[in-house]
This record gives sequence, structure tokens and C-alpha cells, in this order.
Amino acid sequence: MISRRFVLLLTTLIFCGALQPLAAQIREDRTLLNWQQMNAIAQEASGERAIHNVMDQVAYQRVHPLSDYGPEAHFHESRVVKANAEKYGFSNVEIEQFQSGRGQDYQPTVGQLWQLGTLDRKIFDIYDTPVALASGSVNGDVTAEVVDVGSGNRAEDYEGKDVKGKIVLGSGRTSSLQRFGVFEHGAVGVLSYGSVYPIDQIDAMMSQSISAEGPDGQSGGFGWSITPRFGRELATKLSNGQTVTLRSIVEATTFPGELETIHATIPGDGSTDQTVFISGHIFEGYIKQGANDDNSGVALTLEMGRAYIQLVKEGKLPPPKRTIHFLWAAEISGTNAWLNAHPEMEKHAIADLNFDMEAIRLSTAGSFWVLHRTPDSFPTYLNDIGQSMMEFVAEGNRERVRFRADGYAFTWPVVSTNGSRDPFYIKIDKHYGSSDHVTYMQHGVPSLMFITWPDPWYHSSQDTPDKQDPTQYKRAAVVGIGSMAVLATADDPLAYRVANESLGRGAERLGANHRKGLGYMADATTGAELIEAYKEAKNAVRHQAYVEKAVVATTAALFNDPASSVATLAPLQKLIDERAENLNKEVTASFKIAAGIMGVPTAEPKPTELEKMAAKTMVEQVAGSGGRGRGGFGGASMSEEDRAAMAKVPGHMTAELRLLLAKGMTVMQIRDFLAGEFDPLPVADLMDYLKVQEKSGAIKLVVK
Repeated sequence: MISRRFVLLLTTLIFCGALQPLAAQIREDRTLLNWQQMNAIAQEASGERAIHNVMDQVAYQRVHPLSDYGPEAHFHESRVVKANAEKYGFSNVEIEQFQSGRGQDYQPTVGQLWQLGTLDRKIFDIYDTPVALASGSVNGDVTAEVVDVGSGNRAEDYEGKDVKGKIVLGSGRTSSLQRFGVFEHGAVGVLSYGSVYPIDQIDAMMSQSISAEGPDGQSGGFGWSITPRFGRELATKLSNGQTVTLRSIVEATTFPGELETIHATIPGDGSTDQTVFISGHIFEGYIKQGANDDNSGVALTLEMGRAYIQLVKEGKLPPPKRTIHFLWAAEISGTNAWLNAHPEMEKHAIADLNFDMEAIRLSTAGSFWVLHRTPDSFPTYLNDIGQSMMEFVAEGNRERVRFRADGYAFTWPVVSTNGSRDPFYIKIDKHYGSSDHVTYMQHGVPSLMFITWPDPWYHSSQDTPDKQDPTQYKRAAVVGIGSMAVLATADDPLAYRVANESLGRGAERLGANHRKGLGYMADATTGAELIEAYKEAKNAVRHQAYVEKAVVATTAALFNDPASSVATLAPLQKLIDERAENLNKEVTASFKIAAGIMGVPTAEPKPTELEKMAAKTMVEQVAGSGGRGRGGFGGASMSEEDRAAMAKVPGHMTAELRLLLAKGMTVMQIRDFLAGEFDPLPVADLMDYLKVQEKSGAIKLVVK
């Protein structure tokens, strides 16, 4: 029996020893909710339940039965999500359908690819791997020989090769192989072993599509997306002079295009008409059902809602002031259709959290869980809420030697019973599009994207639940619930915390741009380079100050009286300007030191003639053009000269550039914005790019 004296001694040791480092850790690690609330979230959120959700939705990639199509029917995934949302206590759960703008939905019922020989060999069957058959393949039972065309992406790949009536094999996309092989040279079908990761994922086939008919009405033939392993096997046989004969069997039908969405709510208390959105796309085409992309986002947000409802019921989190809308839709098109059908929603929405690809085990995939910030053209406090939550969970889920007195372990482990024990690998990154967060921003709603990247099984036959990690689900749920709770419950005290968070993180970002600019000058090796670097350094600071002032202003939305809070926050914006002015004084002082070393005049540089012209040249977007970006117009008819001009604006800038084209800015303002957000961009390069855009009819350049 343990003596009372021993128990007292043990208790003293625990409180005097173990808890002292923990208390220090708690003071260091902070986020927008208190420790009790965050710990309650971590104890309730379940990675296992999220895994169960994804297994219910898409345990395997399936061929939808024809009975799933039509106005009176719903897809398996929709039925499962609706049932789970109702079971968890969500309100107003409904499935809504909209017509799509893509015409017809394609659904195969038979798809087989055979290699013929002494013993016939079935290579692929859509009931094993549905994505193997390229969407759009026409019905038919076709036997033909195979011709290897290399990549198949260029006209010269077909020179000297007779592919008429044969099957084209290439490493290019099915669409490129079809264009050159079928439509231009008379092939009957194509085989693509193109892959995002052709070396590491040799047995994955990509989700691809072809056109059902050509520009002149000719048949589109068939397309198969084959594995790199099988593609190389065929290419090797053909290079050795062997004849390869394949048989393709396709039976498919089409249905009027439909977009199916599931919508549910957690009602607010009625004190405000503001709302919050939580989103993830449940469909990205009805043939490709990815477990990670993006059934994981749907499974995760279901679990976020379930846990939040339970925590509110138990009194561990306050009930929401703002109604929370959960929308699970076809990616981009379905979200846009739903928002267009409910225009009143965007008037009241203050934020969206978008979850797209959330669950693969990070260490196995060589991946990070990434928060993609909004672009600088859409400044918002929302970035700081998401980053604060992510960093809070990540810091507690790595072993920190400074806290080893509390044990050689995570200081606040958030792990699942059946999940990994890896550190939480996170990254805060610049804006990237290509998901539903862009659609919300197009409707005026600030939105973040959370994503696991890279994903070695992205858009392939191997995007299956076995790659997923319950611990990753649990950690993502804690971040998501914490962020959602801040947005849904913020009152004046919590809004003040968010404003302070944005002010402090804004100072860090302003300092980062200041450091970036000083680096430009330090890299200069000639006087001319130094002068250009000096201009870029000052621009980088000015740009970030503009962004941070706007970020602080957006926090007004979270206060009880947003309109009056704008004036309350104004002094903070003035102080940001003063901070930027002082940082640029440091830039100037540094410039003068470098100028003295190089023998360069220290006078402020004057704008060049091209910069003067760019400063008075307005960019006007042509109605209906959509602000096309790199490669977004012209297609194959674009001249090599124009292609070269378009390539002068780096690809990582073009998403932001497309947004800026519609804002009534001058060429110089656009250049300065892009250079401040990313890296230096010569005015001449941007001007050449915009002239090609003008030629296409996307914009007009008007000298004022």
C-alpha cells in the first residue's frame, strides 16, 4: 500500500517540477482561443471518425450506377454525407441540383483494354480502376496495332509515322495525343502514360479526358490512361520491332449535365445576420472520386461540425453568433452555381475556410499541410486566424529540447490512436488558385485554402483511403474547429484579439519585405543594379504597408458594430505608415553605404521614360474576357513571338495578375504590386505581356 506521505511527496514533485515547464510552455504558446478551449477541441476531435466518414463516402473508386443520374436521384457520396450530417446534428441538411454548363455528363458502363496474343491479357477494366478510361471515349469494340510517337505533344512527333487506323502511344496527355493522332492523322484511339510523378508512381494512371468528336465532326475515338510501367513495357516491345495489338471495348452513355451540392448549417443565435462558410468539394467529375482529393476535405469538415456541435452542447465552447454554412459541391462549378442561386448569402458571409486534400500521411508523402493565404489583392485578417491556429498545434506537436525537463516528447500531443506519431509539418504559403476558395473570393468572400502538398497520388488511380492518416485528420480538425469557432463567436474582446494578431503578424510581414529589399541591394554587383535594387526595396516596403493597413481594417467585420469599428482601428493604420516610413529610411541609409562603396551617386533615382509611360497607361479589361492569363487564349494559333512575350511574366504571378487586370490600375501600379508581392518584374516585360493580351481582345491599354 502506498503511504499518504509518499502521495503528498509525489504531488509536490508534480506541481513543483513537471508543471513548471508546462506552465512556461503554455505562456509561450498562445492562440486566439484559450488553453481550456483548445484542449477541449483536441480531446473531442476524432481522426478515426473522419477516416470512417471517408470510408463511407469513397472506400474505393467506383463506377456510378446509371440509377444515380437524373433529377430524382442522388449520387452515393451525396447520400452518405447527407445522412452523416443529419446524424451529427447539423440543421437544414439538403441536396440541391443545378444544371451544369458543360453539356453532358459522361458515364461508362463497360470499359476494357486487352492485349492480344497467344494468350490474350486483360490490361485494364473500369470496375478495377475507373479512371483508366478517358472520359469522352466513344462506344466501340476496336482492335488495332499500336504506334509509339514519343511524347505525342508536337507535330514533329508524328513525322514519318503511319498512325492511320492505329492506336497512338505517348507520354503526353490524352487530349494532346487525340488532337495530333486522331484528328490530324486518323488514329482510332490513344494511350497516354503521362503522369505527374512518372518515376515515383510507376503504377498510377492519371484521370484524363478526350473530346467525343473533332472540330470537323469526326469521331473522337477512345482514350486510355495507362500506367507508366505498362507504357514503357509497350514502348520497349515496339522499339525491339515487335507488333503490339490491343483491343478496346467501350460502352458509355451521357446524361444532361448536373451539379449536385449538399448544404447544411449550424444556426447562429440570431444576434447578427453575418455568416461563415466551411467548404470542400465532394465532386471533381463523377468518374474520378479521390479519397484525398477531395473526399478528405468533406470527411474532415463533417467531423469539424460534429465535434463543434458536441462541444457547444457540453458548454465547452460558446454557441455561435453567426450561422455556419457547410457547402459540399462539385469543385468551382458547383460552388459557383450554388452561390449564384443564393445571392443573398454572399452579402452576409464574412469568411470561408476551404479544405481541399487534407489527409495523407505527411512524412510518407514527403508533404506539408499548407495554408495558402489570400492574394495581396484580397487582404484579410482571415490569414492570421488560420496561421495562428496552425502554428499553435504544430508547436505542441514537435519535440522541443527547451522543454525536455517535461519529458522527451511533444509538449501537447494531438495524435490519434490509430494514427502516426510524426511531428506536424506545416507551411504558410502565398496564394494559389485552382479550388473553391477562388470562387468565394470572386463572390467577395475572403477564403483560405488548406491542402496537403505534394500529393504523390494526386488525380490518379491510387488516390485511395489507405494513404490517409487519422492523426493528420485530427490535427486538421483542431485547426479547423478553432478557426471556425473564432469566426462564428467573435465579439468585441475576441475581435480585439484578432486585430492585435493581425497587427503583430503584419509587422513581421513588413519586416520580411524590408529584409527582402535589403537583400536585393546586397546582391547588386554594379551601380546600375544597385539603383534598380534600391527602387525595388522601397517598393517592397510600401507595398506591404498598403496590404497590412488593409488587413487591420478588415478586422472591423468581427466587432459588434463593424461600421464604427473602422474609425476605432484607424490609428493603427497610421502607425503602420510610420513604421514603413522608418523602414524605408533604413533602406535609404543602406543604399547610401553601398553607393559610396561602388561610387554611385546617392540622389533619389528618377523614373525612366518607360516607367513614366507605364504610370499613365491604364489597363481596361474588356467585358466578358475574364482577364485571361498565361496560355488562356490564342491556343495553338499563338505565334512563337507572342508565346515568348507571355512567358516573360512568371507563372507564379499570373493568378494575381488576372485579378489586378480588372481593378482599373495603371501598368506601373500593376508592376509595383506584383513586384512587391513576389519579386522584381521589369516594366518592359509586363508591357510586352499586356500587349499580347490587348491583341487577343482581353484588355485595352489606354494612355491617360
